[in-house]
Formats: sequence, structure tokens, C-alpha cells
Amino acid sequence: MPADMMATRIMRGEKEYLDPAEREIGRLIGPNLRELFVSCDAAEALRQQFEHLESRHLALHDLAGGPTGLQLLKQLAAMGNGSIRQLVIRQQGYGTTLATIRYADYTLPGTSTSVRVYSTDVEATPAAQQAIAKVMMELAQASVLILSEQVAPAPAHALRQALHAVHSARWVCPNLLVLPLGPNAVSAAASQCSQVVQRHGLLLRASPQPARGSDAWSYILGFWQKNSARGRLAPVAAPSLAPLTLDLKPAGDAITDAPAPFIAPTPRVAAPAAATAAAHSSSAARYVEQVRGLAGLLACCVFEVATGAPLAHAGHAPSALDMARQGSNLLNAQHLARMALALAEPAQELLISSDRHHQVVRPVPGHPELALHALLDRSKTNQSLVRFQLQRLDGLWSR
Repeated sequence: MPADMMATRIMRGEKEYLDPAEREIGRLIGPNLRELFVSCDAAEALRQQFEHLESRHLALHDLAGGPTGLQLLKQLAAMGNGSIRQLVIRQQGYGTTLATIRYADYTLPGTSTSVRVYSTDVEATPAAQQAIAKVMMELAQASVLILSEQVAPAPAHALRQALHAVHSARWVCPNLLVLPLGPNAVSAAASQCSQVVQRHGLLLRASPQPARGSDAWSYILGFWQKNSARGRLAPVAAPSLAPLTLDLKPAGDAITDAPAPFIAPTPRVAAPAAATAAAHSSSAARYVEQVRGLAGLLACCVFEVATGAPLAHAGHAPSALDMARQGSNLLNAQHLARMALALAEPAQELLISSDRHHQVVRPVPGHPELALHALLDRSKTNQSLVRFQLQRLDGLWSR
């Protein structure tokens, strides 16, 4: 048989293949090679195996999508005088290879404790590779994010996007270590690990920049030994999005009394934050007054993306609070979808159409922490006109 051809071990019977005493994923078919036949996609099959075995592994993930994780895994195997192992996931009935996963076991010096380390550098289609990497990190006891200088679009932005994954409903990994490889990555890791809103119970740390591979493993294994006994995070219940209820007048009725624009009161905060908040509220009030002049506008609101708090509102129903909260929910859902599709560049805006309405959610120019949510009557405008009119108003915020 050719050396590059995968062997398949023929089991003697069902009892041998389904042996419940076996605490490994798949069946051994050769030296350092296991095979798993599945009837679903590879990521879901791996999730089922991890959950069934209550896996407490460590996951290495290179944010740049490069081979750094696999290179570190090979070095770890050499340090333990072991070898890289492979798990081949195949489609049941056809034998088609869905994914090839690499991992290594390492016994900590002076102990009998062994840690299993998986690399997310998986041989699979891009979509399957992303899904498998997500499962590996979500269900790990500790995950390591390798942050290099080559990651696109920039180390800080890439890390900020990656850290949003910890808010996933299925993320239970309690320990997260950022391993920076370069001066810009060190700065990005330090700033993001201190600024990002963390998941309750999650331990997030940034290591120093390693000078060589052995230093990297010193940091990783030290982090593991110190925190491997921490309890898993509780799964997050998926949030329910309350639908927007439109209390609109019939089309034939003329609107004679438009309510005064809502302007959020300026919170009492310490300077210079108070001055910034006041400036935002004032600018938001002027901005929504201009936006309310758009053809077909029913309501609009400027809100804080992180908190969903409204700053200024104009028009009729929905209310300022409803527009702000649902605009924030739409942005969060869109961000998670783009992460799942590995789309690194930020979205410019959301345009959603139904039979009677257009919805627009877009960042405020020059202030990515703020966004506009506008609701328009579809019979009186169209998406192209809405985009054109809003682009013309982009410069009004700073005036």
C-alpha cells in the first residue's frame, strides 16, 4: 500500500468497536492513528465526543490561520519524547475523509498528570476547519490564542473579534491565554485583555512574548498547572429577541402632531467623561433632527452599541428604548454571523426590508461606539435613496 494512503483497521465485531471502556475518540487503526466514522458533520461529531468523554483538553489556536499552533504542538511532542497523533473523521457509509485532527499528550514533569493538546490547524474545508476550531476552544479546559504580527487586519482588531466568541451560549472553557508573538501583538494583548467585557467566571490572561518555543511552553504549561482545576463556565441561555411592535397609524390618516425628539439626560460622571457624554448627546440630538427629514422616516434613534442605551430619538413608535435595544441586538447577531463565516473586515451597515418597512442600522461616522437605527415606510422610499441620504448626512455629526 502506498505510504501516503490511509489505512483502515477491520474490527472483529461490534463489541470491539463500541467498547465502553475505551476513553479515546475513534478506534486505533495504526501507530498514532485513530479513525472515527460519523453520520453528521465533523464539528458536531467532535462536540458529541468531547461532551460524552467530558474532555479536559488544551486547544492551540493561531488567529492568523497559520501553522504556528501545529509547530508548537510538534515541539511539545518532542519535549515529551512522544509523537504527534492523528484523528481521521470520515463519513459513514462512504469513507470520505471529513477532517484530520492532530494532537499530542504530554506528561507534566515530576507528576503523573497528562494533558492532551489539540491544534486547530485541521485538514478540512475552510468552513469545517472554522467550526472544528470553535468546538475545540468552547469545550477546552484552557484555550491558547496565538497572536502574531501577521494577523489581519491588525492584532488588536483580530483579538477583539476573537474574544467575542466567549459570549457564545455553548462556550464553557474557563481559562483563556493570549500568547503574543511580536511587539505590536504584546501591546494589543495587554490592552484588549484589560478592556474587553469578559464573560462571568472566565479567566483571561496575556503571557509575555516568548523568545523561543520552549519559553512559549513554559508560559502555557504554567498557566495550565495553575488553573486546570477551575470549574467549567455555566452555559449561557440564548437570548430571546423581543419583536418590534409598531403602533402606527393607518396609512390614510395624516400625522398632525409629531412628538418632540427624545434626548437622553446626560449622566453625572467624572470629567472628562461627562464632557464627552454631553457632547455625544448634543451631537446625537442634532443628528436625529436631520435624519427625521428623510423621506418615509417613521422613527430613528442613536444609541450606544455596547450597552444598547439610547442617546437621542425622533419620530413616532417604536420607542427610543425599543429602537436602541433591537438595534444593538441586530449588530450583535450580525457580528456573530460574520465571525462564524471568518469575515474579518467590519460591516458598514445593515439594510433589512420587509413588505412594508426598511430598517437601517449603521455606525455613526467617526464614532464606532455609537450607531443609528432608522425605520422607514417602504412605500415612500427605497434602499438606494436611504443610503444616499444618510451618506450626505455623515458630515453633520461633527458640525
